[in-house]
Amino acid sequence: MRELKPDLAQGIAPGGPALTGADGQTPLWRRAPSQRTRDLAWSSLSTPLLSRLPDGADVVRVAQWPAGVRAAWQDWLAQADPSTLPETITELSHHADANEGRSLRLGRHAERLLHFALDHAPGIELLAANVPIRRANGHGVQTLGELDVVWRDPAVMETVHWEMAAKFYLMVDGIEDRWLDLRAFVGPNLVDRLGDKLDHIVRRQLPLGRTAEAKAALGHAIDRSEVYLLGWLFYREGVTPPGLDVLGIAPDHQRGWWSTLDAWMGRASERAGQGSGAARWCRLQRADWLSGARVPEAETESAEVLHAVLTERFTDAHPDHGWRRDAPVMVCELEPAGTDQPGIWVERSRGFVVPPGWEARAIERARRD
Repeated sequence: MRELKPDLAQGIAPGGPALTGADGQTPLWRRAPSQRTRDLAWSSLSTPLLSRLPDGADVVRVAQWPAGVRAAWQDWLAQADPSTLPETITELSHHADANEGRSLRLGRHAERLLHFALDHAPGIELLAANVPIRRANGHGVQTLGELDVVWRDPAVMETVHWEMAAKFYLMVDGIEDRWLDLRAFVGPNLVDRLGDKLDHIVRRQLPLGRTAEAKAALGHAIDRSEVYLLGWLFYREGVTPPGLDVLGIAPDHQRGWWSTLDAWMGRASERAGQGSGAARWCRLQRADWLSGARVPEAETESAEVLHAVLTERFTDAHPDHGWRRDAPVMVCELEPAGTDQPGIWVERSRGFVVPPGWEARAIERARRD
């Protein structure tokens, strides 16, 4: 197992994502003051989870923005008035009646943000989004699925189909002879695995774009199909295993850590004792999982207070609160934003604190065929 060097983890919990991009600048999805801007930037500009697809998936590829378009879109977004950008999930939930029929699920929201980006990015043309593909049969009309997004690249006159997903997975050990496997990455609620999700996209969703029904629905053929898979991967204590490139995982993917409650508290106390700088903590609601956290000081907690809160949650005996006891909690380690932003704390690292028994259940889920 390889632990991230201190300079890569910015001296924080091992495995924390780098705070600067390839150009040495803090990414827009971390630095923008408005969460609307940050979430939109994350959904369109953050590093994908994969750099290539597994063997046998050569008919599709990992999504790529056309040359120059990504930079032009980033410039546009950096200068955009946040009031003109799509609302956050939290904002949408405050007037749910006006959004009847619009899903507030995180993945669906990320899709809508990508649609907005493609519709406003200079140099490309959004053709369609969430296109239902149907086939007539002897029993009526069967819905085969849905195309997430279809757009045209005028520079090469190609029509592109993207299937988009925003996912969060924790890697567990104990997979025996196939420990290094995309199925070792499980969702925090143990509903799905990265391997299963990717297989569904590659073998079921993307082929829809090449069907006669898709051509009829769109009015033209699709030239290429691509996987647009964003998200975060979380590793035990932030320690990443060697060989992830074999699985196609991008070397610069967004990553975090996961720990048991006692292990997390021990590491937090050890860091505080080493004088690693001021740190506060916050719990991230699912609606805030996408982009980098920016939190007013009044909404932060000390490690000791957070430990007490999580202890109470994980030992809640109420019969209707089983979901609270069993579900990992995403937390952020925070640091001051700087003297020019008094009272604001920004994300230093993020991870899941898991309840007792979660790891055993996660290993069982990862092993299941």
